[in-house]
Amino acid sequence: MADSEVGVMPSIMNDLETRRRLSRLKTEALLLSRRLGGVRFDSESGTWFYVERFPIAAGWNKSHIEVLIDIPYGTPGYPSVPPEWFWTDHDLRTNEGQPLNHFFTRGPSTDREHVDHGWGHFCVHLIGWRPAGGADLLRGHSLVTYLDLIAAIFRDRRTLSGAR
Repeated sequence: MADSEVGVMPSIMNDLETRRRLSRLKTEALLLSRRLGGVRFDSESGTWFYVERFPIAAGWNKSHIEVLIDIPYGTPGYPSVPPEWFWTDHDLRTNEGQPLNHFFTRGPSTDREHVDHGWGHFCVHLIGWRPAGGADLLRGHSLVTYLDLIAAIFRDRRTLSGAR
């Protein structure tokens, strides 16, 4: 292989990974829109997934929140690598007014664009991620199961608010 061709391979691999991620996000968006209504994703590079009105359990100052999920990209990226961050309304509190643990609205790791939009972010580290393969998204982990985890996190508001 000539020296000029060596630099082409990573670009081709990244393009292939991006196309795979975009195809996967499109499929998951169609599936999740039936359940949640308004969903969108970054159709150029596949770096985010947005849910307009995500329902959360009773006990919060809101019944629905916006959710923006950071989608891992690169090689490998999503779905091989699970999401770790999601953004939501920065003013979310329990009905008792408790602030949230593991919820960040400022600091060096926050994305200025999202903070300026009025969002804070949660970090959720998943253990044992087994992505769904092929066309059967319900037989493994996906954004469907990640959003189910987010719903479970909001059902357990005692953990989030530090209350016992």
